[in-house]
Amino acid sequence: MSMPVRHRAHVINGVFIVAMMLVAVWAAWPIYQATSYLIMAAGAVLTGVALAWLGERRGWSWFTVLLTVLGAYLVLGVPLAVPTALTGIDGVLGGLLDLVTATVFSWKELVTIQLPVGSYQSLLAPAFLLFLGGTTAALSLAWRGGRLVALAVLLIFGVQLFGLVFGSSAVSVPLTVVGVSVPAPRESLIGLAALLLAFGFLAWRTHLSRSAALDLAARTTGVRRTPGALGGRIRRAILALGVLVLAIGITLGALSAVAAAPTREVLRSSIDPAVELREYVSPLSQYRSYFSAEQYDAELFTVTGTAVDDGTASRVRLAVLSYYDGEVFRVVNPADGEGDQATAFARVPHLRGVSADSDTTRFDIAGYSGVWMPGAGALSSIRFAGDRAADLSDGFFYNANTASGIQLKALSNGDRYTIVSERQVDATDLGGLAGTASSSIDDTLIPQSLVDWVDAQAITRDGAGLAELVTRLRERGYLSHALTVPAAASWTADLGDYQFSPSLSGHSVARIDALFTALLEKQNSTTATENSQLVAGVGDDEQFAVAAALLARHLGFASRVVLGFTLGAAEAADSGVPGDCLAGVCSGQNLAAWVEVGSGDGTWVTVDATPQFQNPLSPIDDTTRDPQYNTEVIAEGATEQRAPEANPTSGEDQQEQDPVTGPDLAWLFAALKIGGISLATLLAISTPFLVIVGAKLKRRRDRARATDVSARFAGGWDEYIDAAVDHGLADQGSMTRVETAAHYHSVGGAQLATLADRAIFGEASPRAADSDAFWALVTAERASLAASGTKRQRLRAAISLRSFSRLADAGRLFTFRPSASRRDVTTVRPNRRDTSRMGERPPVSGRKA
Repeated sequence: MSMPVRHRAHVINGVFIVAMMLVAVWAAWPIYQATSYLIMAAGAVLTGVALAWLGERRGWSWFTVLLTVLGAYLVLGVPLAVPTALTGIDGVLGGLLDLVTATVFSWKELVTIQLPVGSYQSLLAPAFLLFLGGTTAALSLAWRGGRLVALAVLLIFGVQLFGLVFGSSAVSVPLTVVGVSVPAPRESLIGLAALLLAFGFLAWRTHLSRSAALDLAARTTGVRRTPGALGGRIRRAILALGVLVLAIGITLGALSAVAAAPTREVLRSSIDPAVELREYVSPLSQYRSYFSAEQYDAELFTVTGTAVDDGTASRVRLAVLSYYDGEVFRVVNPADGEGDQATAFARVPHLRGVSADSDTTRFDIAGYSGVWMPGAGALSSIRFAGDRAADLSDGFFYNANTASGIQLKALSNGDRYTIVSERQVDATDLGGLAGTASSSIDDTLIPQSLVDWVDAQAITRDGAGLAELVTRLRERGYLSHALTVPAAASWTADLGDYQFSPSLSGHSVARIDALFTALLEKQNSTTATENSQLVAGVGDDEQFAVAAALLARHLGFASRVVLGFTLGAAEAADSGVPGDCLAGVCSGQNLAAWVEVGSGDGTWVTVDATPQFQNPLSPIDDTTRDPQYNTEVIAEGATEQRAPEANPTSGEDQQEQDPVTGPDLAWLFAALKIGGISLATLLAISTPFLVIVGAKLKRRRDRARATDVSARFAGGWDEYIDAAVDHGLADQGSMTRVETAAHYHSVGGAQLATLADRAIFGEASPRAADSDAFWALVTAERASLAASGTKRQRLRAAISLRSFSRLADAGRLFTFRPSASRRDVTTVRPNRRDTSRMGERPPVSGRKA
């Protein structure tokens, strides 16, 4: 084959491989959906093409190609795969550390974070490694792999699966073309493009091999090729077309079957992205602690933004509690646990897509501390600032169903972050909601007193009825945040002419049952119908929000309790409680709990539940007839039964437990963390140098253990020359060994040259014992060269690449030996064992067979 034809074949091979890699880039686009991803993919593919071309032109071995790929990964990884680290020298070093760790750990992070991820942290690293390594390996196989060229197709198939396996479990919307519905059109096109390109590449390689074989036969025998008959060509074309159509049909059928399945199984479908929340106390159980003397007037955080200034933002969400287990309202489903995807808090990229109609809200943390993050609606993007910005970025987890986030690093004074969220207006009208046919909660979690109280109200079981029940509940309740009389300068001072009444904390079934029992007894004990005359239930938002949520569920509505802070004036005017954050500064007194009721179309209606405090508790009407209860007579043989331990969630007293004491190991964990980060940084910096040293050790070992004893002598001489070159001496090129040793003024080198020439060119085969003695002399000469320089010079020689460059220029660096070309007439080639590292063939005469 002439040179232009050979170049054309290389170009066509390269075009097929690059096209298949572009399909892989297309398949992974939904994971990232960012310009930085396209830049990374282009850089990785172009770098892979360049490395494969250099390896083919210079005859690099596969190990050398691997080293160059690793070097390119480390050098280009930060600007292409970790672009957010390009903020300075410290940022680049930190980005290099992230790149090294991401090579191992980012694969699971990629399936535990919501899509798309953009350029978040170092999650571009897996795609960069696959595209760089896949392009280099596939092109190297295509250009010089010989019979292994089919492995290039399998390799690229693996890269193409990256986008499908690590992507979302959802498929694209079906597309209708000429009345035919195509399921999962995007995935189908990806599979079809991958199949057609692979088929075309293999067909092209088959044609190329057949043409080369025919050309070789023509040159060898002198018989010229004649064009085949038309019928033969038609049969081959029909056969190829039939195979292609069959493959396309099978592929589209398989994709249709996969698309028809209810869910597509991918890695993120089986890996649990949830955060363990059992160790954290329900924030609703801590409600009353914010009304203590320490936190009531203390500044917790400041919230600013356009929506806050113009009054459209009325609330700050702290936690959304959707599940009730009879003791507390919880964030996660007590039946399904943290594995429930609907309530799972997962890592999300800091940029999730910003719409035109959005609000920007900034939070400056002061006295607040905890894992529950103050937020402002459905998250579009979040940006952390301050000294702990990097830590806060790592600790942020988000739940899209409840539009709430948590911070595993625990917010503290000085932390800052800015949230861009979708603008949403709270809906407060329950009248338009229609009730469902069945309850949405276990009946055992609904107190009987609640059922009896609802029946006594004689209302309709729809949205209007629920609104009326909540109104009566709030107006017949009485606000109280404590069991004992609080200090004078506390929440009672802000309520004006307030008459204190004690109330228990907690929101268990027993506590809610006591609330509705008091309301029902008061209603049954009087003929009054005004709400102001039926005030009997005592508590605060903790109890009344739970009571309202249970009322909604009893009527068949989905409901959840939301804990947060009030910003707008509407809430204060409605509840009568001075609970607004003044000028965006929120303190403990601004904490509130409200209810969100599901409307059936995916939206939630906000319902306030704070009880009133203007009308005091009404005394029992003595003019009515007391209810008669039958007294049960206890038998004489009855035994005394001790009361069970009090439940802390019901507000009852509990026995104090001795505090658990033990050694404080905080210093040990801090030291281990610092040590681990330091070791990881040191490993990232030293990795290239360790690779160089390891490559030299492997090269020395291969030379010393060569199968041919003569090759050991030649390799030993090469080792001596490499050591001299690494220590700064010049390579003498075409000089003989004796001349080179004389030029180096080395007595030991002259002895090495004589022994090497005798072993290679002598009539008798050298013995293995002689090679061991020769290598001992090589080791001594290497030690002599090292001893002649300073410690710094020895270190520089150990990581020097001059010896690799010397052998690369001579074409002897782990030389890649391709198979004999089919175009060559002769089929005889020298035995690998008979060729030394210096390119010299030892004579056959005088050797033993």
